[in-house]
Amino acid sequence: MAVISKKELTNTTMAMLALLFFAANSVLCRMALAETNIDPASFTSIRLVSGAIMLFLLSSIDCWRRGDDDDGCKLTHRPLEHWLAAAMLFLYAAAFSFAYMYLDTGVGALVLFAFVQLTMFAYSHYKEGGASGLEYIGALTAICGLGYLVSPGIHAPDMWGAALMAISGIAWGAYSVLGKEIKLPQLKANCINFRLSLFFVVPFFLLNIPMNALSADGVWLAIASGAIASAVGYAIWYWVVKQFKATQAGVMQLTVPLIAAYAGFLFLDEALTMRMAIAATVILLGIAVTFVAKERKQPAATNR
Repeated sequence: MAVISKKELTNTTMAMLALLFFAANSVLCRMALAETNIDPASFTSIRLVSGAIMLFLLSSIDCWRRGDDDDGCKLTHRPLEHWLAAAMLFLYAAAFSFAYMYLDTGVGALVLFAFVQLTMFAYSHYKEGGASGLEYIGALTAICGLGYLVSPGIHAPDMWGAALMAISGIAWGAYSVLGKEIKLPQLKANCINFRLSLFFVVPFFLLNIPMNALSADGVWLAIASGAIASAVGYAIWYWVVKQFKATQAGVMQLTVPLIAAYAGFLFLDEALTMRMAIAATVILLGIAVTFVAKERKQPAATNR
């Protein structure tokens, strides 16, 4: 009988915690918009502000722990990549919040995740000059699953909400891609990007003042989403990915929409429909195939 080491147990526990935090973003947003009196613009603004504050604290603690006196989180003279990343972060968060006015938790998480992965697949295809046949099969399978999910019929999701979540997923995929181009540790880079996103948040919030609505419960849910589920979740995840192979980390992420869907059923009394189950199976299977195909292609390229 295999014995699990303390390190393996720690890595697995931290990975599960990060995945729960990622799913919690969908649950907290949907809960706030469906059950409290907060509007999407206010939720987005509070989420990004609280996330920026928490990431600044975490980055400062990390610098102090490592004895690093360099103020790497300063905002002056930042390259264009940081501003583009901040714009994509803002677009992701804003579209995400407005989409959850119309979508159930699990459906929203599934559409978001699918478009994030398809965006990153498209970037990988462009950057590496092509993809393997198996990667194309996986991507097309996921697209077919998405097509089935949003096709007209009983239990079809709201098209406006699905379109907004697709925009959110593409923006988060672009944010992830830009993160690869920024030559900084991920915690520090996210700290800078979140703080730069506030330059977009302020006019966005001011423009929405006539429609703003706030409640104590909604504000606390937005703070939890930004400071805990987003900031702490990202900090844990960037530690986790160093402990696992890329394929393992990618496959672990497949559980996020499933966790979100079950949490929506558990806490928000949302239905788990057959359409959702079939679409989730097809989409996640397709994305898993692209992960495995990419992992197989890398050693082959190295051996040439």
